[in-house]
Amino acid sequence: MTGYIIRRLLQFIPVVIAATLIVYGLVFLMPGDPIRALAGDRPMSDAVRETLREQYNLDDPFLLQYGKYIWGVFTAGDFGTTFQGRPVSDIIQQRLPVTLTLAAVTFVIQGIIGIAAGVLSAIFRDRFIDRLVQVSTVVVVALPVLAIAFVLQLIFGLNLGWFPIAGTREGLYSYILPGFAMAAVSTAMIARLLRGELIEALQSDYVRTATAKGMRRSRVITRHGLRNSMIPIVTFMGADLASMIGGSIVVESIFNLPGLGEQVYRSIQAQEGTVVVGIVTLFVLAFVVINLIVDLLYAVLDPRIRYD
Repeated sequence: MTGYIIRRLLQFIPVVIAATLIVYGLVFLMPGDPIRALAGDRPMSDAVRETLREQYNLDDPFLLQYGKYIWGVFTAGDFGTTFQGRPVSDIIQQRLPVTLTLAAVTFVIQGIIGIAAGVLSAIFRDRFIDRLVQVSTVVVVALPVLAIAFVLQLIFGLNLGWFPIAGTREGLYSYILPGFAMAAVSTAMIARLLRGELIEALQSDYVRTATAKGMRRSRVITRHGLRNSMIPIVTFMGADLASMIGGSIVVESIFNLPGLGEQVYRSIQAQEGTVVVGIVTLFVLAFVVINLIVDLLYAVLDPRIRYD
């Protein structure tokens, strides 16, 4: 197992470098001068402009700029500084708890509802519950997250007043509505995926053998059917957890949550490329770590899988 972990970590190095290089290039090779954008309508002397360009390595060749940045990330944990002199790591430290809380709430919602809906749909195949799950999941998948978020705000926030529609003043309660907005599409995908996997598992020979031996139906479903059906679900949820951490820009902006996604949106508007690259680099590292954890969970769910 240790050797497998080391091999996977070595494989992730080129992935991290390639992903961060692309993001760095997309941000810093865009047309426009960030120093000029920083000044706005205020006059800025040539000496100050040159000092800032030298301080932020803007006059260096692109690959040299990237090399200095990524070296600072991996050797000192330095994600750079903003043009106002504030370390990006301070911004990440301030806003990361909001994004992690939102991701955790979303993960729990989609796990509970998606798995429950998939199991019920498979058990009551071709009945009313199954048809309800299939129709509702198709409708949800067809809707963009933006539309789902606005509908939830309108119905459960403004009309019914059950949940706050902006900010984090209500604590964990403030994350429920945005959590449902982020979890909606993934919940539908989990339900449909688990339904197909569980139906196939319940028709397999080992499940029929367990049923023929007199094992209770609930035990057959949970121990034999559901456990073997969860491998693709774990894969999907693991990848989705990593993507939801980085894909919270829309939901955080709509619900005015001061997380990393909302900060990326503001930084793009302000042309704060260092902040954008620093946060996206953190997203890439999180994606790599979560995918490694998902791979290790395979052996727990399926004893046939070994990494030696």
